[in-house]
Parts: sequence; structure tokens; C-alpha cells
Amino acid sequence: MNGVGNDYIFIDNLNSKNNNISKKIIKKICDRHYGVGGDGVVIISASKTADAKMKIYNNDASTATLCGNATRCVAFYLAKKLIKDSISIESGEKILYCQIQNTEGGLVIVSVNMGKAKIIDTKILTFKGQKYKLYIVDIGNLHCVTFVKDFDFDVPKLCKVIQNLPCFGNGINVDLVSVKNNTLNIKVCERGSGFTLACGSGACASAFVASKEKLTDDKVVVSQAGGKLDIDVGENIIMRGACKYIFDGVFYENK
Repeated sequence: MNGVGNDYIFIDNLNSKNNNISKKIIKKICDRHYGVGGDGVVIISASKTADAKMKIYNNDASTATLCGNATRCVAFYLAKKLIKDSISIESGEKILYCQIQNTEGGLVIVSVNMGKAKIIDTKILTFKGQKYKLYIVDIGNLHCVTFVKDFDFDVPKLCKVIQNLPCFGNGINVDLVSVKNNTLNIKVCERGSGFTLACGSGACASAFVASKEKLTDDKVVVSQAGGKLDIDVGENIIMRGACKYIFDGVFYENK
């Protein structure tokens, strides 16, 4: 399934207590040439506090604590399986509440309450003579948000410089944001997956900072390469967007 182009391979493990999967298999499945291909793998398992629990692996087999688009896809899947429109999902330390809203153009529209976000630090970075203010945002995972006029520069290089800053240890998700007419255009380089067509938590983190800095209203459209998400920055952040089922099948490890 994918959420506005952010594609994951989902494994239904609700009826098993063994959620182990090797790094080798994750990398093999995610390979777009020799495997299935995806931004990562999500294991759906039983939860004592929600309809299900999800564990997220990036395509380099590192783990992630949160993924907004993958959460919406899991909600879409569970809604069909459980025959209900309201779904709760345990992810990391959060319980995320999702709502299946309607179908537009063959796509299922799913909203998710992402909870609260907070800016935990800011830093100033000078890159090729230009100063960038970096906002480090905690929304269940960490994002580094910075605003740019446009994307007519070496975007991959700036993202690499930010991710390799010593203060970020094992790296960080980087969101480059251009604001125009209450719309955010963003490019996201995710820790462990690189540039993706969309990033739900990145969209929420970017909208949160833009709202706090009075650059946009509380309700904003976030446009990414894979499509658009509607973000409402209220007491809790609500993200709304499309999900699409692609296919299912069996992956043979040794064939």
C-alpha cells in the first residue's frame, strides 16, 4: 500500500507472537530491482491497548518509531479486516487514532490524529554562504525543519550536511520547506530511507513549525512529490490524505 506515494510492504502478523524479521530480509524485500520495492517494511501485530500494533523498518533495516502515511495505510487495511471505520494503532509510545472518511477518485481518504508536537531545539547552519535556521521537532520521531525560498540549489548536499551534524548522532529526518499561499512545498530526506515521495510525519512537523512562526494558518495543504496532505495544527495535529492498496502476494526468501 502507499500513502500519497510513500510506499511500504505490510506484513499481517496479527495471529503470531513471533515478530522477528532479519535485516537481510528487510533489505531484500525493499530492493526495487530484486525484491518487492518500498520505502520500508511494517509488521502489523496484536496489541493489548489498541486494535493493532505496528513496527516500522526503513529500507536500510533500521527502525523508526513513527510514520504517518504508513499508519494511515494500516488503518485502511484494518478497517476492511475488522469492518469498522475508527481504528486505533499502537506505534512506538503513542496510540494513534484514525478515521476512514470517504473515497475520492478510487482512493480511500484516511485521517490520523498524530498527537502533539514540540520544538525541542533550534540551531543556525551556514551552508554555501546562506544561513538556515534549523528547527528540531519531536512528533513521536525527530525532524529537522528548515525554510527555503525555493529548491534551486543543491538540495541533496544540504540534507546530507544536516543529517551528518554531530549533534544528531545517528542522523535525523530532514524537511526542506518552501511556503507560498498557505501551501507548504516540502522535500523530505528520511533517516534510513533517503528521499521519499512523501512523508506524513515530516508534513506534520513542517506545518507545526510554519504555524508557530505565523507563516501559515493552522490549516494548511502540504504538497510533496507524491501528492498532497491536509494538515490541521490544533491542540493535536490531524493529517488527512489518500491511501491506495497496490497488491498482495508471497515473498520467497530463497527463490
